[in-house]
Amino acid sequence: MDAAKHEFPQSSLDFLFELLATPSVSGCEEPAQRVVARYARSLDLEPEADVHGNVWALYGPDDGPLVGLEGHIDQIGLTVKHVNDNGYLYVDFVGGSWEVYARRVTVHTQSGPVPGVIGKQPLHYAEGDSRDKTKRVHEYWIDIGARSGEEAKGLVAIGDPITYDGPPTFLGQDLIMSCGLDNRISVFCALEAIRLLKEAGFEGPARVAALSCVQEEITGVGATTTAYALPLEAVIAADVWPFVTDVPDCDARRFGELKLGAGPCIVRGANIAPRVFEGLVQAAKGAEIPYQVQAWPGSTPTDATAFFRSKTGIPTGLLGAPERYLHTPSEVLHMGDVWNLTRLMAEFVKSVESGASLSRRCSILD
Repeated sequence: MDAAKHEFPQSSLDFLFELLATPSVSGCEEPAQRVVARYARSLDLEPEADVHGNVWALYGPDDGPLVGLEGHIDQIGLTVKHVNDNGYLYVDFVGGSWEVYARRVTVHTQSGPVPGVIGKQPLHYAEGDSRDKTKRVHEYWIDIGARSGEEAKGLVAIGDPITYDGPPTFLGQDLIMSCGLDNRISVFCALEAIRLLKEAGFEGPARVAALSCVQEEITGVGATTTAYALPLEAVIAADVWPFVTDVPDCDARRFGELKLGAGPCIVRGANIAPRVFEGLVQAAKGAEIPYQVQAWPGSTPTDATAFFRSKTGIPTGLLGAPERYLHTPSEVLHMGDVWNLTRLMAEFVKSVESGASLSRRCSILD
């Protein structure tokens, strides 16, 4: 990697690679959350966890306004639904998945990992319209090499989670490729933002919480219950943002222009608090952090919406790391964007003043 593109120390990159290599299918996030908790302790933070497995760590003055920096720890995957007499596994998706045929997978069982591959009817067997037909999930199967249903049932159980095999690796000079970048990258950024604040000697007035939330891909329950667990004055949710236009056949007229390497995107829309959006823009400008603006007129498909709607409403902002190949084993991000998203989180926390309101109320009643 070109050191000029980011300034993460090796210890941070080691944490990132361990996190990406640890399975965390929605509803089964404990292994990855243990990695998060261990890294938080290495930063002299005291991690906490709740009934659903959300993890957070706080830093700053006890009486300061609490700002959450949030990412979701879960990833897409599959789950075992049925084992037939020939030993093939039939599955259901956990979150959205595309292009799954012939993907290598790992079934995570109580006895340990079991490798497999996703199969379907070979194309040269198909006839007529079925050659171009998109398969439904029950038309795929997973081959684990079992010789019978009895043998397969001795290895796996109904409900076992399944992950795609896509180990983290650097791609070219600037990019990182892995399964599960959505959205463990934002959990990484939140903790790294606290590391930057600590190294800068930040003492408030704001207090900051790095939030690692569960089940964004399926229920949003992690963000919802975390909002009730902590007295958050504001939340900066972060996620990957897949509407990039620097690949072939992508039309900026539909989604707006977005490129890898041009900085994180700051999302603007109805479910984003205007003062939080403006605060993020000003923080980026003040620290000379490159950024891109993306418009999203309604509810965003992220945890930002869950925080925005929780309790009596929490002023919420949304950052995105531009990503290629969403919901595949080979998601791709630019490490410079990851670094600048981390910096922007930290700079926003620095800008929050004691007693300042980030809600719309002040623009109406003042």
